[in-house]
Amino acid sequence: MNPIALDAIGAIRSEPFPLKLLVQSLCPQVIGLETIKAGLLLALFSTSCDTHVLLADIDSDYARRHCEPELTEESTAVLESFFSQMFSMPQRLNMTNGAKVAQIQSMVRARARIDLATEITSEHVMDTIRIVSRSWYDKYDADDRAPIVQLPTKRDGVKAASLQNPTGGGPTQPRATNAGPANRRGGSSRGRAGWRGNWRGNYRGYRHQSNVAREKPVGFALPSSAVSASSSGSESLASTASFSTSLRNGACEYLGWKLYFPKEDYSSGSKTVHHVRAMQRHYSDFADLYDLPLVKANCWFELKLDACASDSQLCAQWSTLRQDLTDNPEHTLACIGLAMHHTLMNRQPLSGSTQNDAKLCLQTIRPRIVGYGPEVSIGSIKVSSMGKLVSVRGTIIRAGASQIMNTWCAFRCPQCGNEQAVQQKDGIYTTPSSCHSGCKARSHFVLMQQSVFTRMEAYQTIRLQETTQGSRTVTGSAAKNIEIELTHEMVDSVCPGDDVTVTGILKARSQDPDGTAKASLYKAYMQAVYVRSNKNVLANWNRLAEFTERDMEAIRMIKAEPSPFRLLVQSLCPTIYGHEIVKAGLLLGLFGGMANTARTRAEIHVLVVGDPGIGKSQILQSCANVSPRGIFVCGTNSSNVGLTVTVRTEKGVGASLEAGALVLADQGVCCIDEFDKMSGHSGLLEVMEQRSVSVAKAGVICTVPARTTVLAAANPAGGHYNKAKTVSENLKLHPALLSRFDLVFILLDRSNERTDNLLTAHIQKVHGLTKTVSGTAPHQPSHPFFDASGNSSLEEEGEPPLEERLRLAAGEKMDLLPPELVQKYIGYARKNVQPKLTAKAAEELRDFFVELRRAHNHMDMIPVTTRQLEGLIRLTQARAKIDLSPEATVAHVRDVLAILRQSMLDVFSTDDGDLQFTRLTNGSGTSKTSMVRKFARVLASRSAVTGTTLYTVAELKQAMAAGGIMANCNELIDTMNIQGFLLKKGRDCYKFIIE
Repeated sequence: MNPIALDAIGAIRSEPFPLKLLVQSLCPQVIGLETIKAGLLLALFSTSCDTHVLLADIDSDYARRHCEPELTEESTAVLESFFSQMFSMPQRLNMTNGAKVAQIQSMVRARARIDLATEITSEHVMDTIRIVSRSWYDKYDADDRAPIVQLPTKRDGVKAASLQNPTGGGPTQPRATNAGPANRRGGSSRGRAGWRGNWRGNYRGYRHQSNVAREKPVGFALPSSAVSASSSGSESLASTASFSTSLRNGACEYLGWKLYFPKEDYSSGSKTVHHVRAMQRHYSDFADLYDLPLVKANCWFELKLDACASDSQLCAQWSTLRQDLTDNPEHTLACIGLAMHHTLMNRQPLSGSTQNDAKLCLQTIRPRIVGYGPEVSIGSIKVSSMGKLVSVRGTIIRAGASQIMNTWCAFRCPQCGNEQAVQQKDGIYTTPSSCHSGCKARSHFVLMQQSVFTRMEAYQTIRLQETTQGSRTVTGSAAKNIEIELTHEMVDSVCPGDDVTVTGILKARSQDPDGTAKASLYKAYMQAVYVRSNKNVLANWNRLAEFTERDMEAIRMIKAEPSPFRLLVQSLCPTIYGHEIVKAGLLLGLFGGMANTARTRAEIHVLVVGDPGIGKSQILQSCANVSPRGIFVCGTNSSNVGLTVTVRTEKGVGASLEAGALVLADQGVCCIDEFDKMSGHSGLLEVMEQRSVSVAKAGVICTVPARTTVLAAANPAGGHYNKAKTVSENLKLHPALLSRFDLVFILLDRSNERTDNLLTAHIQKVHGLTKTVSGTAPHQPSHPFFDASGNSSLEEEGEPPLEERLRLAAGEKMDLLPPELVQKYIGYARKNVQPKLTAKAAEELRDFFVELRRAHNHMDMIPVTTRQLEGLIRLTQARAKIDLSPEATVAHVRDVLAILRQSMLDVFSTDDGDLQFTRLTNGSGTSKTSMVRKFARVLASRSAVTGTTLYTVAELKQAMAAGGIMANCNELIDTMNIQGFLLKKGRDCYKFIIE
């Protein structure tokens, strides 16, 4: 363990109460629950496998490895007193057995480990007893919160009160006294067996036919000194030096020439040598750009083309470097790699580094080209690009398991015993066609897997889909994808859902699965040279490449508008008239808030509920089109795994992860239409709050980031929204899922003269007609919490409502923004604007939050928690981003509060226009609310007579029948359980909570 970690551990140990510090540091965003957190900490510090607690991992290795506390006489006496008291109780529990005693002892030892103590004191024992007692309180029934040591199970028929301490003075106090060798499938020389087996050759589309001339494999004979050394299985200096000599070609000055140019003979005057020497001089002149010890350790380095372009001598000696990279990438990369290889070998060796330098002869230095461009779309790749270097950008939709493949294989002749090394081009298993010693052996060469000359590398296959940024020129065209092969350090560097830019060589392989026919059909793939992840790019990275000067001028013009918010609202889906507040809420979701820490989310989730035919789907499609990273899916054709992550298992390849829509839209927007018709919503719970997807399938256990904003639209279950029911009852959705939406809007197709006239005028205008607009203002619901216009008393007097400020006046024309420009504006704001709340804005939010809390206490309205306050902050930050403002002002807060109030009016207003805050979003409608209250009164009377608050389902049905309540028993019980009237205490058993 490093010194910094040891210093931190020492600082924790010196705290007056380390347990308190650790408890408060465990999930600090959740306030309270200290006893539960303490129990989880005991499980982390315990080495006993009987203590089972599910939670995230915390670094407690030091305490587990180095602390073995022993019991003192005092702590032993306290434990014995506690155990004797448990066993001496008249109602002995099933859990007081040897296993439970051992578990408690393990937790006591874990409590001492938290303090890094060498001895277990009585205080450690008492802390553990208190935590265990609290756990039994929660697990076993108790009619009251009497301080007891142990509680019986319900099936024992004993009340908890009978076991409480007779003195009643607090809790009862005890008396203080590598995977192995490769699988070999024979020694055929036809590439259909040997290491990697048939599946490797078939997968690569490689199988020799008897009527096809076989290409001579690339390889060379090994000297006798190398044969004797490699057969012993040791990587000695002698074998390495022999191999280095083998890689020389006559008077070649470069060690390992054959590693880079196995088919080319060395010639001092060749163009290849000239290019290698030019790169050597570049490495020498720009030594500060290349960390040679790091390159030597990793066997790869980054070559920045900008640095090469700034080297005038390199441009003079190799003027066609960029063109050669494009047209002949493999040969050019070999020249660049050999030059670095020779530079490393010619460095002054340090003491003790001789063997490492000698082993370097066996390694290939791989250059990673940085700054190659321009980027092309996957769909634009043509056959003429085969064998050339290209750069594409996209989203990873599938990542296969990492594998191992051979790049060079050593073979022994079955007749003379001579060894030779054969290159395995593109991973295709290739055997020698003849013995280099001159004997007549042509087959049955023995693979020397343990030879020092058999070289292996990591290998992984991913699938890249073209990015969703930018609008498609062809409506409805499918997104193109291509297979990418990663090797060496690039393996496992990316995961599904990542937005990456890949620079690689375009190649082709046979499409035939068994390799026996159809040799003219090939499938394109890319061999990656460099992979760059775009998900953590700096705010101003490549700014000029993403935003041209023309884009920046347009963005400045939008910002200079009197009201950019109004312009953007009207430009979002202009074909749908009205719904300005709903469009404003969706715009806030597109811009998003700020994630101050890794634990807080910046995404704003919005749900739109309404009758069919009012334009919900078109508005969502417009949101997906104007989002810099947007995906539109329909719930009727989507499943839970289709939205999150799918694990595929393929023969010979293993398990691979395939990203769903929510993962592909990471750091973007996923618009889900027909949200109510999805087959499963459980996968959305983690994504919408934790911003990730956890996978534990087919032996794959991982967590994939899904920092996605969810914009959803849903239709009521009955076809028309019933205002007598809540949102949860209308949609048949779980309340936990609804609570994750920051804004919920309800769009109803109501008859209103003014709105109908404006809508008719808009439709006729689209068709080139005109119409005079007239009408009266619609009725607005009223409540003491709101004024007649739906605004709060906190809003500034004399200012028109937000909906009127956003709406176009009769006959007003506006030059709307095209979707491409809106997309640029949103992308610029999300990347470059990080607004902060001003003091007055924070005070305004605080006043509104306090007002909501006060209204909740006096009017029995919606429950208000810190989740609502965090949502208000995110909405305010998004509103400031729309104006490209570095500060969130009071005006931004008031706009957000107006949108939030409209959302609340939609949810809590009735058909008559009245507000009923007792209609909880997660509760029940008007009719069921009266039933809940009536049933609660029946149970309260029954509990007063019987003296018990525990009821089985059968007893609840009897009480419902006796009270004359005609309703579905199970639905009513579930509703009362959600609202907190009934607490489930076991199977078919509930406890009534008396108010």
